[in-house]
Amino acid sequence: MQLTRHTDYAFRVLIYLSSVEEGKLSTVGEIAEIFQVPINHLTKVVQQLGKAGFIITLRGKNGGIRLAHDPESILLGSVVRAMEATLDPVNCSQPLCRLKINCRLKPILNRAIQSFIETLDEYTLADISQNKEVQTLLVKEL
Repeated sequence: MQLTRHTDYAFRVLIYLSSVEEGKLSTVGEIAEIFQVPINHLTKVVQQLGKAGFIITLRGKNGGIRLAHDPESILLGSVVRAMEATLDPVNCSQPLCRLKINCRLKPILNRAIQSFIETLDEYTLADISQNKEVQTLLVKEL
């Protein structure tokens, strides 16, 4: 399974926010600049992360974004489930597949996707962000 760019950017935002001093707000613009990604696309990612409850967004002159929870409590699988529009491995309707009624492939692929997500749920945001190498890379950019 290949994750969408949307989910990739979501992980980048969360990793960045986990490296920021607790209580400090960050802006979408600063994150977009650090990762060299389009601010318009990142804004949509941040909105979805906010709706899913991973981050807190504050509007206004002194607004910004920050993590809503400790990195240790954010499961990677939950991020993927929230950000991916669908986890269906194949689309049997476009065009309509003749095998749809008796297909044996789709259940196998669904099981593989479930295993993939369950594996991600064994890891937290802290597991991928709370190390000196990542911190050093992000601090250099600040």
